[in-house]
Amino acid sequence: MTPLSLTFNRIFDVPPEKLYDAFTRKEIIQSWFGPEGFTIPRADVDARAGGKYRCEMHSPVGAAYVVVGEFRELVPHERIAFTWAWLANGELGPETLVTLHFADRAGRTELTLEHTGFATEDARDSHQGGWTSSFESLTHMLAGKPQPMESRISVVGDPRSTYVRSVRMALIEKGISYTLDPQPPHGDIVNALNPFGKIPAFRAGDFVLFESSAILRYIDEAHPGPRLMPDTPAERAKVEQWISSINGYGYDAMIRRFLMQFLFPKGPNGTPNRAVINTAIVDMHKQLTILDRAYGERDFLVGHQLSLADLELAPIIAYLVSHPESKDILAPFTNLMRGHAVMVRRASFAQTAPPEF
Repeated sequence: MTPLSLTFNRIFDVPPEKLYDAFTRKEIIQSWFGPEGFTIPRADVDARAGGKYRCEMHSPVGAAYVVVGEFRELVPHERIAFTWAWLANGELGPETLVTLHFADRAGRTELTLEHTGFATEDARDSHQGGWTSSFESLTHMLAGKPQPMESRISVVGDPRSTYVRSVRMALIEKGISYTLDPQPPHGDIVNALNPFGKIPAFRAGDFVLFESSAILRYIDEAHPGPRLMPDTPAERAKVEQWISSINGYGYDAMIRRFLMQFLFPKGPNGTPNRAVINTAIVDMHKQLTILDRAYGERDFLVGHQLSLADLELAPIIAYLVSHPESKDILAPFTNLMRGHAVMVRRASFAQTAPPEF
């Protein structure tokens, strides 16, 4: 039986050298490769004869696809040939061959793509749709136009919110591209995504989630990358325990009743309500003591690696650290502060620093 094949011809409004770079330079490949709405958080490209490549594609709702291969031939600005195979669950799928021909057409480029060696019609047809959509992404990129926003992962909410920051940190830890849509709670945009009007909301194409704990779990389970939940049932339950405790007790005392009293005073003559603050401080001492004991000699709340519980807690402690009155409150809790120092050094923490109130 003769292997099945695909052939595409398309004109791009750029010279051959620019189109050639789009298939050989890692930073350009990551800006367009894959169907529309997909992102490429990881790519390795050694564009020389015998060199390997590996591209990890993420769909808008979190499915991950990894393609690997080897460059067989590269004639600058004229021709590229490379093998193509999907990698799933550690197993390599059937290998096919992609050949690209670049022809100068008065400053534009006619691209001919031949993808050969398919074993089944289904495999061929699925790649036909993939390449068609990918060429749309390539066209957007070459024209300097971003992919349609509705196809991307976005976090909707005020970047000053600790919950919004936790979700953003999780996306960065997993290597997932996203956009931030800074919206206040209870506005029209948020109300359309969350019937309770609270932030954050999470959107990936037509898929929408609200409640930060649900969003965090989805991010971890639906995407490849470092796991943000432990392997054992007991430790996963511990993470759930701390997320629930932080949301149910810690946020109320540390943010709502303590920090917010200074930021949005509601006491006499527009001053902070000391009665509310003092009661919050009593509860904070109790909660911080429990958290400090939980850390012990470790750097994380559960086990010896980052988990969703750490991402939930870090933005709250960050606000306390930045407030003059709470510095003395935090000082005795050396285990907790050691763990927080570990979080501060993470790229996800630095990249999500909120604007000032």
